[in-house]
Amino acid sequence: QGEAEYLRGAIFGSLSWAVLAATLMAIVGSAGIYYLDGLFENYFVIPIYLAAVFLPMLALQEVQDGIARAHNWAGIALAPTFILRPLLILAVMAGAILLGFPATAVTAMISAIVAVYVASILQFAVLARNLRKAVPSGPRKFLPAKWLAITMPIFLIEGFYNLLTNVDILFVSHYMRPEKVAVYFAAAKTLALVHFVYFAVKAAAAHRFSAYRTSGDHRRYEQFIQETVHWTFWPSLVLAVLMLVVGKYFLMLFGPAFVEEGVPIIWILTLGIIVRSSVGAAESVLTMSGEQKACAIVYAATLMFNLILNWQLIPVYGLNGAAMATTGALFFEAFALYAAARRRLSLHIFILPMRSGKPQARPAE
Repeated sequence: QGEAEYLRGAIFGSLSWAVLAATLMAIVGSAGIYYLDGLFENYFVIPIYLAAVFLPMLALQEVQDGIARAHNWAGIALAPTFILRPLLILAVMAGAILLGFPATAVTAMISAIVAVYVASILQFAVLARNLRKAVPSGPRKFLPAKWLAITMPIFLIEGFYNLLTNVDILFVSHYMRPEKVAVYFAAAKTLALVHFVYFAVKAAAAHRFSAYRTSGDHRRYEQFIQETVHWTFWPSLVLAVLMLVVGKYFLMLFGPAFVEEGVPIIWILTLGIIVRSSVGAAESVLTMSGEQKACAIVYAATLMFNLILNWQLIPVYGLNGAAMATTGALFFEAFALYAAARRRLSLHIFILPMRSGKPQARPAE
């Protein structure tokens, strides 16, 4: 309130920094792949180069998503990523095939690049139009040191989280051939619908945690947190049970080998997903309540735990070992997030209520 110049600076600075930093990382990463020729298998090199082209627009889209959600513009935040982009990928890929291009992974990735750039630019145009109405024009002011101190832990959280969600794939890729990676990837992504519940709740609720806390309405703050836990857990449980029943039919689309090896993976991963959903969007509660450093430590520890489990279990148990490592990490993550919220905010963030006879904890002032 009353600091519109800093708001304008934050919006402009975050968008500019995201694109510039992502472009720099893409250039450095591509140069590293080029000069370290031979370190990676040939079938990884082209996808890595193409992935580097994605980075600037993906970074832009992430920041635009956050700005839109902060203003309660859910359509602008989510539609480009989850509706427009997939439809554009399908349309561009279909057009490429009709024009005679081969239906290969390279063609698919180039189609995705086109879709990402178009969706991001359109989102930018719509967001800019809305911001002109919502944010008064005027000079910009910046507080780079203060903003960096706040956002660096959040950057680490997102970085650790993204590594955490992909480390099993990376280890399977290292230890096994591509056909085994395909089985694991198909089984893991079969559960994407279950993961979507958590993402949807997080996207809708994250900024409200901060709003309720800063309003001083601690009762509503605690109540809303518990509501989001229930919104996350029960739909996730229902969808998880559903996927245990129908998951094998999705895997049948890829062949018998996928069913034989993929079904056990689905069962193992489902257990971890259910346990993780029992604490809802606890990491968002920590981050939006000023405890982003504690949350970053949780995810750093979880990532390290996951790395150790994958390193130890995959050579012994193969694909099931990767699933066990991921599930073990999800157990650890849920416990660590609960413990951090309990210690730092005096909050009970869990699907089961506290034992009778103990009063509900109040958040720290």
